[in-house]
Amino acid sequence: MQPFSDYRVKSYWLEQASASYAESPALEGVLRADALIVGGGLTGISTAYHLKKANPGMRVVVLEADVVGFGASGRNAGIVSTQFGLSLQQTARRFGGQKALGAHRYMERAVDYVGELVGAHALRCDYEPSGFLRVATTPAYAEHIRRELALAQALGIEGVEWLDAAAARALVDSPTYLGAWREPRGALVNPVEFVRELKRIAVGLGVEVYERSPVTNLEFTAPVRAQTPHGAVEADKLVLATNAFTAQFAQLRSRQIPVHTYIVLTEPLNAPQLEGIGWQGRQGVADARNLAHYYRLTPDNRLLAGGGDVRYFRGNQTGVDTYPTSIERLQWFIAETFPGLRGLRITHRWGAPVSATFDMAPVIGVIGRDCRIVYSVGCMGRGVALATLNGLTISAIIAGARAEQAEPFFVNRPAIPLPPEPLRAPLAHGILGLMRAQDAYHERNGLGPQRQH
Repeated sequence: MQPFSDYRVKSYWLEQASASYAESPALEGVLRADALIVGGGLTGISTAYHLKKANPGMRVVVLEADVVGFGASGRNAGIVSTQFGLSLQQTARRFGGQKALGAHRYMERAVDYVGELVGAHALRCDYEPSGFLRVATTPAYAEHIRRELALAQALGIEGVEWLDAAAARALVDSPTYLGAWREPRGALVNPVEFVRELKRIAVGLGVEVYERSPVTNLEFTAPVRAQTPHGAVEADKLVLATNAFTAQFAQLRSRQIPVHTYIVLTEPLNAPQLEGIGWQGRQGVADARNLAHYYRLTPDNRLLAGGGDVRYFRGNQTGVDTYPTSIERLQWFIAETFPGLRGLRITHRWGAPVSATFDMAPVIGVIGRDCRIVYSVGCMGRGVALATLNGLTISAIIAGARAEQAEPFFVNRPAIPLPPEPLRAPLAHGILGLMRAQDAYHERNGLGPQRQH
């Protein structure tokens, strides 16, 4: 895999954050490390930071194929929420109520921890503790959210509430809203600035980061050995923090699948446009679809909207940065959700490969009884908070301090394997097709109270 030459075109965040960014050098020569981390996204940089902080004497090396924040960590919406891969009900059905509760508690801690890191290190990343809304736009979605809230109450989860249509529209004025899950715990960040600020702190502790250093060969030996175009790293411990890009390693190809989600960004809203949609609390918002839309305001008051569709491309492709059908649907979605913004100019369009497991729940996997090799997959496009806290969890596993760090149930859980091609593509397309069909059925009469029959 060759490094991408101009990564700034990959997202608005990368475009804005990269003007003054000084890349770390590429790896030259052979290094011996205590711990090697492959992947310079949020999972990898967080793991490196926490590992070095807790173990100052360790030599910790990060290899990034392109630049820090190049993948999903730099191309997401920057919404920090407690959303897990699965809904609360789905998690309870798949894993049981106590594990569903544990997952939500882990995500609560993850959201809080992002804020703690920002405060502790004065990270410059446009952090806004704005809260989160999960909105219902059809009666079926409203019933789904109400059931989610009832389960949350039964499990003892606090701090979440149901808002009726009027109360939801008092926060964000969309005629499509029938109600919402409201959660004060939630935030917004510039994701590229966040991960690069965390890199700055990690490097200050002594972590070595090498950018534009793709791993061309990886040997799960003792020590492990990672080859790059101009060097190699041998290490006692290995962390594969590659998420959607994990398919390039044959040893882990069956553990996850790379799928693409897409985002559009508008020109800045003017004062009358902002007044027309309210949104003074600037909450991150998602809807209750299987293939959820998610949206927010940027610091300069652009409307960012993403999701609504997910695509898999045969052969585990990770570079399909635009898909016209998905982009057009997002533009339609903005006009439906905020009719007063029809005709607003779209200035940026981009896509991101995200990691999905067969059962839509994360996996932190441990290879070998000595926890010498750890991998992380399955952030499902909701990984700003999840990946950050996963870095702390992984660092504890690698350092052998597992008893000191409460582990979520998805550490070393059995992952349902995904088949190779040519079976992988039809399986993925079939699952995604069913999810689209269910969403279409729920929306067959349109969105909002004025469309229901």
